[in-house]
Amino acid sequence: MKDFISKKVIHIGLAAVLVAVLAAVTMALSGGGAGFAAMLSEPFFKPMKSALTSMVNYLEHIYGYMYRYDELEAENTELKARIAQLEQEYREYTEISEENERLRSLLGFVERHEEMELEPATVISWTASNFSSSFTVSKGSDAGIALYDPVVDEYGYLVGQVTSVSSASCVVSTVIDTTLSLGAQMYENGETGIAGGDFELMKEGDLKLSYISDSTNVVIGNTVITSGSGGVYPAGLVIGTVSGIAVGPSGLEPYAIVEPAADIEGLAHVYVITDFAVSE
Repeated sequence: MKDFISKKVIHIGLAAVLVAVLAAVTMALSGGGAGFAAMLSEPFFKPMKSALTSMVNYLEHIYGYMYRYDELEAENTELKARIAQLEQEYREYTEISEENERLRSLLGFVERHEEMELEPATVISWTASNFSSSFTVSKGSDAGIALYDPVVDEYGYLVGQVTSVSSASCVVSTVIDTTLSLGAQMYENGETGIAGGDFELMKEGDLKLSYISDSTNVVIGNTVITSGSGGVYPAGLVIGTVSGIAVGPSGLEPYAIVEPAADIEGLAHVYVITDFAVSE
């Protein structure tokens, strides 16, 4: 396309020069021999020579621009391809780096809890509802997963519990879901309570620690862990951190607002605890 345009411009320029020359010759011949001789004289020919030189320079400039434009366009295409390649390499490096970090964290958790059996799974979909917080993972009963199995992330932070299971997948309700509740305690002082989802707090991504025997033992920044009572969850799994203290509608029921330790919204991979040693 560019070659066609450049050739067209040159042809137009040459045609313009030819027309100018023919016009000058015609005017000179119409003046007779004296006119023709005058045309050949330096004063007459000099302006024409200057005009022709300007036209040639202009055409050379146009041609040079077209040629350089093609070069730049080729370089630009090559640079775009290189940038796309580098971006892909960076994404692959980032994914590998994140995978390595996750595996290192998981290895540390497994080394500290050799009594647990973990089944890795990938989050494949989230429940589209404002009234629950749950997702589906890529493993089910065929992988040894059973109803009510606890689920953690690579750091060992509690994510939730299996609440529905099929042969090839299962549904996990998270710790902020309103249907979930479990025995919990403060890591710092042993203060116990019941951790569970609350509709209003779920909107903020938090959960509630209720039935606190002495609210003065609850301090913002305290770590909330599983108590292990009931044998459904292993003891000592980190649930989250106290981010606030509030009182129920009656004014007599203090509770703690807990921010989950697990990045609930950012989950991509989880680990189902299929077996663990129950604390005596």
